[in-house]
Amino acid sequence: MRAGIDRHEGAEFVSARAFYGIPILQKSFFWDGNGEVDNSGLGVHWGHFVSDHTALGLGTNLANWWTGGRDVQSVELEGTIRIYPKQDWPLFVGGNCGYQLANDQIPPGGTLWNFSFGFGAGLDVPIAAGTSALFGVDYHHISNALGRDTPRNPSQNEARLWFGFGWTF
Repeated sequence: MRAGIDRHEGAEFVSARAFYGIPILQKSFFWDGNGEVDNSGLGVHWGHFVSDHTALGLGTNLANWWTGGRDVQSVELEGTIRIYPKQDWPLFVGGNCGYQLANDQIPPGGTLWNFSFGFGAGLDVPIAAGTSALFGVDYHHISNALGRDTPRNPSQNEARLWFGFGWTF
């Protein structure tokens, strides 16, 4: 096996990451965001390469939201896609969508639950046979999806910086 994650059809990987979310205030891309709570956490993801360039998977993120008062904790379950445009390049793009449940309203004034999605790019840097260091940044959005006209529909947009490790199995 070559160094790093083996990216061929049928291969599988697991990755672990740490992240830090920096709020993007106001409208970004097409989505409003009025939440302004930094957060950090850990994530674990599994993926299966359905082609030499594309992996589909599942993941979970555990986050702590730094609200300034009593912190809020959440768990997020998500489906993922990761695409390597060129087989030998370390660059990949990815996306995710899922569901988040928290122990208090997040963002403040919101609900205990939110839908989430994100997209971004990263680097897959080989460090040993079957092992890679991973670095990335994602645009991450959470919202309870109750609609623009609902007064209880706060959302948050953020730049989520992350690093981690991946292993092929």
